Amino acid sequence: MVTLPSGEKVEGPILRIDNFLITIRLSDGTQRSFRRDGDVPRVEIKDPLAPHKTMVLTLTDKDMRDVTAYLATLK
Repeated sequence: MVTLPSGEKVEGPILRIDNFLITIRLSDGTQRSFRRDGDVPRVEIKDPLAPHKTMVLTLTDKDMRDVTAYLATLK
């Protein structure tokens, strides 16, 4: 989600992001780009994989071996 200084919020999948530009796809399929200058506009990125990435860091070697052993039984 991109929040402009005016308060307008624009949301959609990110097509491109760098330090200078963000391009998102709008719900109607068009693209909209915003020039970035530091923290303006405010950009919130919702990563659906974030909980999984965090969980992997908490797993021990034993946990990973147990998961692998379980998956091997599913053949």
